[in-house]
Amino acid sequence: MSIATLAFWLAVAFVAYTYVGYPLIVRLLAGRGDEPAPPQPASWPSVTVVVAVHDEASRIPRKLESLRAQDYPGLVTLLFVSDGSTDGTEALLRTQPDVRTFAYAPRRGKPAALNAAMAEVDTELVVFTDVRQPLEASAIRRLVARLLQPGVGAVSGELIHVEPGNRVAASVGLYWRYEKAIRKAESRIASTVGVTGALYCIRSADFEPLAPDTLLDDLIVPMRIARRGKRVLLEPGAILYDELQTETAGERKRKVRTLTGNFQAIASEPWLLSPTANPLFVQFVSHKLFRLFVPYAIVVAFVAALAADGAFYHAMAAIQAALLLGALGGLASARLRAQRLFGFLAVFAELNFAAVLALREFVAGRMDARWEKT
Repeated sequence: MSIATLAFWLAVAFVAYTYVGYPLIVRLLAGRGDEPAPPQPASWPSVTVVVAVHDEASRIPRKLESLRAQDYPGLVTLLFVSDGSTDGTEALLRTQPDVRTFAYAPRRGKPAALNAAMAEVDTELVVFTDVRQPLEASAIRRLVARLLQPGVGAVSGELIHVEPGNRVAASVGLYWRYEKAIRKAESRIASTVGVTGALYCIRSADFEPLAPDTLLDDLIVPMRIARRGKRVLLEPGAILYDELQTETAGERKRKVRTLTGNFQAIASEPWLLSPTANPLFVQFVSHKLFRLFVPYAIVVAFVAALAADGAFYHAMAAIQAALLLGALGGLASARLRAQRLFGFLAVFAELNFAAVLALREFVAGRMDARWEKT
């Protein structure tokens, strides 16, 4: 076997394992069905709901309506942290008698807001949620019931996207459903890697202050908890709703930030790459790390196919070139993008291009925790 042939098959195997093999393995190990519903506790602990906001005056009323409609049997405290808002957010919050408000300036970013909030929390449990997404009335109750099970340290809610408005959104939605299926399977086996940042619940005592430049609290916080031997679960019944990105540029910006955060997490928490220190090592490497290098494996497979001898490998190179042209066509033309195949190829190309951009952002040190809305 020539070097080019070996490189081709190694690259193909890497991509196949990352996007097909690992998801299939965890799905088979998880079996069928959902996690059994947890028992309802005899008494419900007090909960603080933390919402970090920056210039969100227009969204706060709907979020408050959603939080006030929760059917949680215990005491719920609402704590909003205004991170350098300038649009009247703080003034609006201070008119709400059932809301504790903490505000500061200038803007520092979400990790600083969460650190500030946790210094104010005096309840046993804390729920982190974002202002944009409304919750089902049972969301907090379901999170807490799952968290109170023995050995559980963090519980994620389930993000449901509303009906997509175009083919780009539909393709992103398909990818999100694929991602959620992996998380559900991981949760059933042992623990999922990370949580949904828009809604998750932990014990207050398990929170460790975040570095001010942290991009992914929804990865760092649960992985630190998992390191202490506690499970990180997904609760499918704790539902919140959001709208999909309808443009590839917005999805690219979001994905670049997420993948840059993965690079940052590896650099700031090197124990994540240790099989002995990280109890979720296999899941983390297979689910998070390998995806960062898929675009380079695709390039290796293409170049190796061109260099290898034989009509089969040249045909493989031609197929890859055709798929790339299809992706570029989908990115360039809204008409093509409206077709299922071209829309899917465009989104897949964007996701892998985002991984390349993320590495560039990380190496250049351009990691601003002050997230700009898309």
